[in-house]
Amino acid sequence: MKDVFDKLGESILSTVKEAAEQTQKSVDQAVYRTGLMNKKNELKDLYQQLGMVKYQNYAEGAEDPEHKRLYAKIDSLKKEIDEIEKQVDDLIKCQKDSFDTYKREVKTTWNDNMAQEVRPERGPDGVEIMKICNHCNTGNHVEASYCINCGNKF
Repeated sequence: MKDVFDKLGESILSTVKEAAEQTQKSVDQAVYRTGLMNKKNELKDLYQQLGMVKYQNYAEGAEDPEHKRLYAKIDSLKKEIDEIEKQVDDLIKCQKDSFDTYKREVKTTWNDNMAQEVRPERGPDGVEIMKICNHCNTGNHVEASYCINCGNKF
């Protein structure tokens, strides 16, 4: 029974650690997404400025070098947006992969422990012999010192 509680304690600690890591990845993702939204708003403003400059040039019948500066800023900003979107995608994939790996490790640990667990003996009628708790009437392993349901000491 001590082994089960030890494994349970280890499992709880590793779950807390994994939850903290997943939370940090979610925070990082939110930071990237906020930056991405800001960049897209900036791009929208640049497109608006470009439209205004182009219209003014059209109305005045003149060429203005301002639009070339805006083109360069737009190209640069689009590259930044693409890089941030790639970082977000990589972070999401990493987060999903690490959580899937963690879940597999926990399942494997518990499955291995359950396979090694000593099963209760069976009586002549094929029914497992169990120690019944006087407090809650729950069946326990015959070698149990405490009830698995209510914690009552045998």
